[in-house]
Amino acid sequence: MKGTIKRIHEFTESEISELYELMDEFYENMDPEIFRHDFYAKDYCLVLEKNGRIVGFTTQKLMTVNVDGKEVKGVFSGDTIIHRDYWGDTELFRSFAQYWFRYAEEHGELWWFLICKGYKTYRILPLFWREFYPCRSCETPRDIKKIIDAYASALYPDEYNQTTGVVEYKSVKDCLRKGVADIDERRMKNKDIAFFCQVNPNWENGNDLVCLAKFDRSLLRRHMPELLFNGE
Repeated sequence: MKGTIKRIHEFTESEISELYELMDEFYENMDPEIFRHDFYAKDYCLVLEKNGRIVGFTTQKLMTVNVDGKEVKGVFSGDTIIHRDYWGDTELFRSFAQYWFRYAEEHGELWWFLICKGYKTYRILPLFWREFYPCRSCETPRDIKKIIDAYASALYPDEYNQTTGVVEYKSVKDCLRKGVADIDERRMKNKDIAFFCQVNPNWENGNDLVCLAKFDRSLLRRHMPELLFNGE
C-alpha cells in the first residue's frame, strides 16, 4: 500500500466520488453535498491506495487559533476512514505522521487537532503518544484545555460543549455503521476504550470527543519513532 498526500484542489471529480463511496460504505447518514462541502473546506487529503484503488483517506485543515494572545497552530483532521480489509494496518497513520511531524520540524510548533467519534480513532493517541489529551491517567492541564476549547469553538461554535469536551451535534450527524467499531464487554476491558465511552457516552449518535496531541517526536512512545519514520 502507498499513502500519498495531495492538496484538495488536485483531486478530480472521479476521485472525490470514490472517497465519498468509501465513507458511505462505513458511515450512516452520509450526504454527498455535505461531504463535498466539508472536503473543499480542507487543505490536504492523504489517500491510501492498493492496486490502483483507494482503500483509505483522511483530510486535513491547517488552523491558527488565539489563546491568551498567542497564536497556536495546528492541523485539524476531518473525514477519516480505512476499508475493513486493512484494519490494523498502520500505513495510513505512518504516511500522516511522516508528513506532519516533518512539517512541524520545518515550520515550528504544531498541534494535532483531532475529534473522535469512535474508539478506533481515539486509540491512536495512547498507542503512539506518551502525552495527549484527554487521557485516563491525568486531568487535562488548564493551558491545554484552553487550546482544545479555542479550536473546537472555532470549528463548532454552536455545538461544542466546553464542560464535556464533546461536540454534541444538534442535527442528524453521520455516524459509524453497526459492525464498524462496536464496543462489547471484551473491548470495554481496555482502559482507554472504557475511558473514551465514559467521556463521550453518546458516541453512537455521532458525537465527537475533542482531542489534542503535539507533533513532537520526543512525546512519542519509546519504539514509535522507529516504527513510524524508519525508511523515511
